[in-house]
Amino acid sequence: MPRPRKEDARDTRELVLAAASALLHEYGYLGVSMDAVAERVGVRKASLYHHFPGGKEQVVLELAERAIGRDAAGFARAIRDHMTARARLTAIATYVFSGPVQTGRVVRDALRFLPQEHQTHVFDLFSRLNYLQIRQVIEDGVASGELRPHDSERSAWAFLDLVSEMGSGGETPRDASLATWIAALLIDGLGA
Repeated sequence: MPRPRKEDARDTRELVLAAASALLHEYGYLGVSMDAVAERVGVRKASLYHHFPGGKEQVVLELAERAIGRDAAGFARAIRDHMTARARLTAIATYVFSGPVQTGRVVRDALRFLPQEHQTHVFDLFSRLNYLQIRQVIEDGVASGELRPHDSERSAWAFLDLVSEMGSGGETPRDASLATWIAALLIDGLGA
């Protein structure tokens, strides 16, 4: 039997990741098995373990790493293309809402269900690549006088939590008006 070409192996690997991502979005970490992924891709379970010897944990870890990296690049573009904290935060929220809805879920599932060493890795990666960008936007807004001095660490986490939760799909429409509202809520608050 001829060995599969490297391109075929790479395609299979990408199909596995895409199927696992879709299943994770539908059912969450506990509702997904390697059997379900194999069935969705149309390959034998042994083939999955050839590509992902660490099984479901390895698949979820890679999906989380990719989601974090993809969002970091999207955040960087939004920051580069806008000048004010309000415009940057609105653009970042809009980016999150226009992207794959499973990003927040796969990262949350990785932080909840993977072994501690992987949880630590995912949290550190998220903090370094994504959280620090948001915190810097807020701190730049304080430095420019656009925002009042405050606890930028908590504000950055609050923004990320709100955007992630509201951007995960469900009943809330994911659109530019919601992105604008979230940025306004953070910057203007609810006071009269």
